[in-house]
Amino acid sequence: MNKITSFLHKTFQSLESSIILPFSRINYYLAKCAKSNSYIETLGKHADSVHMWIKESYEEDFKKAFELQVKKALKNLHASYAKLAFDFTTEPFYGKTRNFYVFNTPKEHSYNGEFKYASVCLIVRNKEIPLMALPVRVGEGVAKPTIELLEYCQTLFKKIRFTVFDRGYYVDELIDYLEAKKIKYLILVPEKKGVIKGYIEATNRLGKYPHQMRYAKDKSVWKPKTTIVVCKGIDDFAWIFATNIHFRTRVEYILHYKRRWQIETNYRVEDEAKIKSKSTNYMIRYFYFLIGLLLHLLWIVNKYLNYYVPFKKYLDIIEQKLLMEYLQIEQI
Repeated sequence: MNKITSFLHKTFQSLESSIILPFSRINYYLAKCAKSNSYIETLGKHADSVHMWIKESYEEDFKKAFELQVKKALKNLHASYAKLAFDFTTEPFYGKTRNFYVFNTPKEHSYNGEFKYASVCLIVRNKEIPLMALPVRVGEGVAKPTIELLEYCQTLFKKIRFTVFDRGYYVDELIDYLEAKKIKYLILVPEKKGVIKGYIEATNRLGKYPHQMRYAKDKSVWKPKTTIVVCKGIDDFAWIFATNIHFRTRVEYILHYKRRWQIETNYRVEDEAKIKSKSTNYMIRYFYFLIGLLLHLLWIVNKYLNYYVPFKKYLDIIEQKLLMEYLQIEQI
């Protein structure tokens, strides 16, 4: 449980010179809420104190604290080279308040707002290991947080061998960055009219087409180049990718893309350790989101180094150990 305490120490390092934080108590209550998927506000006065500490901390400290645990995990897993999957995930928000981090949702949703996070996972041994998540601002777009995650990942690994993205990442600026950094990528392209539709019509089974894009930034016009790959005859629809990877067969493109689907399973696992909150403060929501990622990360490392237990059982074990530490320190 030292890793959870270490994460909290790093997270709240800016406060430790002015107040003494009861880490054993915080650890236990966070684990208890995560295991039961309950609202942090059920902690009563403890929730108010934790929220006050979070608001007085810095987002950069949260990232650094999580990065430290990721580096320890990668060392234990002997991961030096990376195949990465990127995605966006959301958390529902039911209030009427709006700020730079609360997005409006379509009418068909049961909730009218959501917080959004850009995330990246390491694909290894048929599973995906969470590496980082960033809060997304309204109007920020796809490229900015994704490029930040890519630059972060370049500090973790000797080399990024491969990156895979969903259709929402088919963005000129992001492709320009990937090409400039010579990072191999596979991006699912939404079926559109115009040139893309022409590529589909011209393809029998496998088609590869040089494709130029265009976007404006900093009062300049940029024209990144990519290759559009169309795969037909495998499913009832055409698979369309933007990529700088050249496989020989259609199956290779599709199988490599499908490896990112494990990230959806990750979200379902992390939902089992979700700490809920009614707060509209993005720092508070981000902190609890990172706690869920951290518990998932520690579970994966535990499976590799020690033994396998279902994630929910692992949360039970953590809660029990933290309770014993808490009671011992409190001398109860």
